[in-house]
Formats: sequence, structure tokens, C-alpha cells
Amino acid sequence: MGTLRDLQYALQEKIEELRQRDALIDELELELDQKDELIQKLQNELDKYRSVIRPATQQAQQQSAGTLQGEQRTKRQAISAEPTAFDIQDLSHVTLPFYPKSPQSKELIKEAILDNDFMKNLELSQIQEIVDCMYPVEYGKDSCIIKEGDVGSLVYVMEDGKVEVTKEGVKLCTMGPGKVFGELAILYNCTRTATVKTLVNVKLWAIDRQCFQTIMMRTGLIKHTEYMEFLKSVPTFQSLPEEILSKLADVLEETHYESGEYIIRQGARGDTFFIISKGKVDVTREDSPSEDPVFLRTLGKGDWFGEKALQGEDVRTANVIAAEAVTCLVIDRDSFKHLIGGLDDVSNKAYEDAEAKAKYEAEAAFFANLKLSDFNIIDTLGVGGFGRVELVQLKSEESKTFAMKILKKRHIVDTRQQEHIRSEKQIMQSAHSDFIVR
Repeated sequence: MGTLRDLQYALQEKIEELRQRDALIDELELELDQKDELIQKLQNELDKYRSVIRPATQQAQQQSAGTLQGEQRTKRQAISAEPTAFDIQDLSHVTLPFYPKSPQSKELIKEAILDNDFMKNLELSQIQEIVDCMYPVEYGKDSCIIKEGDVGSLVYVMEDGKVEVTKEGVKLCTMGPGKVFGELAILYNCTRTATVKTLVNVKLWAIDRQCFQTIMMRTGLIKHTEYMEFLKSVPTFQSLPEEILSKLADVLEETHYESGEYIIRQGARGDTFFIISKGKVDVTREDSPSEDPVFLRTLGKGDWFGEKALQGEDVRTANVIAAEAVTCLVIDRDSFKHLIGGLDDVSNKAYEDAEAKAKYEAEAAFFANLKLSDFNIIDTLGVGGFGRVELVQLKSEESKTFAMKILKKRHIVDTRQQEHIRSEKQIMQSAHSDFIVR
């Protein structure tokens, strides 16, 4: 009997040991699944960044593989800005398309955008407009939604189905509902960096680059106008010219505070000025350390505080506490002084010194009289998707060398970037700084 009990006891021990091993195997399998998921996520992230930043070694390897003469050289992918279809002043009157959606579809698109690295930092109002403007698209099984190398202008959010992503014939990943793809097309005028094919029937929501950019610009214009109105309501700024107010509106930073959070503490040093754009704050003052703070007033949207900090008084004379969730527009003393002191005559600031003015005028006249035939091309400094940069030498004075940027007129015309190129040239001619390329 004793032997039988011993065997039963040993059997129970073995069973318990097997249970522990099974539990350990389950834990390890779970950990392995999590690591596989992390690896897949990191692989997707890596491919995203590779699609934006091509390795510099790629071109060097291509050039070293053989001579360029008589061979078709692979060009580096290039991206460019794209002109908008609307005048910036007319954006507020543009009617954007609206496509009805179920609450579930709206939430799915919103969550997909918030989960995307390139779009998650958009404001909720912008996301809402994007959601409203997206229209439905359907593809059958084995259809090609995006082809690598094609020029694209649409970004998609998948609502139903599954797709496979490949790059140069190599499978990168599969994607299901709630994922954004093709997002580079709405940020840049560039070719597709991967191929996306359907594995089953899919339902998508799409938005084009022009609509997306209109939303972005209109939001920025509305916000800038709102900031301008705030600034005009502050007595300190009412005498400032419109141009300076516009520059101040550009440098205002939006800051958020939770209910009960101190925005300013009495006695602390500070150099920032605040305008309330959302919420309310309570202002209190402590007459003595032993007494409770005395409530002074409540400030709301459009009110301001801390303006004395801009005039050099950096010791705060009261407490300002968020009474609820508060959003403030903030500007610091340095930015304020720089703009107020530097914008009075910004167009002539570089020419205050008579000697410098004469130098710049002589330089401008020198370049205005030069022709292409006045230069010898020495070598190529760099090659891009739209043209190249040559190292050139002045024939009449060989000690003077320049980098000459050569652009393709056909590409400029095809992408309607004539104004962009003119602006670039004018900016480079106007800049007079050791740290800015001319």
C-alpha cells in the first residue's frame, strides 16, 4: 500500500510539474506573440521612414556599380510642394464636399487618423473636417489600389477587408480595417513608395491632396484671424500696425492647462503674456503668508493677463489659477521685443549702414549683368529628381566660383510651380546673412 501511495504521490507531482510547464509555455507563447507584434510594428515604422528618407548610400552604390556613360541612371525620388487651386483670401468661402457616414464609420476614420504617425498631431477640428470630406471607395479581390512608382494624390482609410503591402516585390505587411495608407500623397507631390493590393473585397474612405490642403490652410487662416482679433482687443497692442500684429499672431503659442492648475504664481518670476482663448481662470492675491488668498476676479475668453512681463516687470503680483480646462495664447518677452523692435523698418534693416547698402547694390548689379555664357562648368555637386546643382567658375575671374542650380522647365510647368521658383529666387537675392544660402 505504501508503495502505491508513493506512486500516486509521485504521479501527482509529475502532473503538477506538467501543469506548471504548460503554464510557462503559455506565458512564453504570449510573450513571443507580443514580440512578434512589436517587430511587425517596428518593421512598418521603419518602412515609413525609409519611404521618406532614402539612404544616401543607395546612389553611391549605383554610381560605383558601373560608369554612367551609356547607362540609364536611376534617379533619386524627389518630392515637391504643389500650388493650391484657391487664393488664400478666398479659402473661407470655399465649400468643401460632405459625404454622409454612420457614427461607426466616423469613429473608425477618426481613430485611424489618431493612430497614424503622420496625421495624429492634427487638431480635432481638422480631423473632423477630414472625416466629413472622405468619400467611399470599393475594390474587388486582387485589385491594385496603389502601384509603386505611380504619382498619387489620395490617402485611404480601410473600413472593411484586408490588403497586402509590397515594396520592390518584397512583402512588407498586411493591413486590415482601421488603418491609414498612402498618407505621403497628401503631404507631398511624390510617387508612391509601395504597392498595395487587395486580398479580399475591401471598402475604403478616401480624400485627395487638394481637399486636405484646403482644410489645413483654411484652419490656419481662421486661427490666424482669431489670434489677430484677440491681439486687437488688448490695449497694449491696439496702437500697433496691422503688419506687426500679424507677425505677433504668427508667434503666439497655444498652451493648455487643467482645472486647478496654477498658470501664474504670485512672487514668481516670469516673462510671458497670456490671452485666454478658451475656458476661465481665477485671479487671487496673497496679502500676507499667514492669510488665505483673496479672490479678485474671474477672467474668460478674450481676457489677458501678465502684460507687464512684456515691459520688463518679471515678478508676478497675483496668482492665476485655471477654474476649468483652459487654453491660452502665449508670447514671451524676447519674441515680443524682437518683433516690436525689429519690424518698424524690416525691409531696410539690412541697409541701415551706408557702406553695407552700397555693397549690396553693387553685388546685385554684378549678378544682374551675368549670363550663362560667362561661366565655365567645373563639376556636378548634386543631382535631384528635378534638376542638378553645378559648380561653376566665372570666366573673367577664375577665383570666383558659385553653385548654379539648374531646374527642369518642363517639370516646373507641369507641376505649376512657376511662382514657387520666382519666390525662391527673390528670397535668395534678398537674404544677406552668413547662415543663409544666396
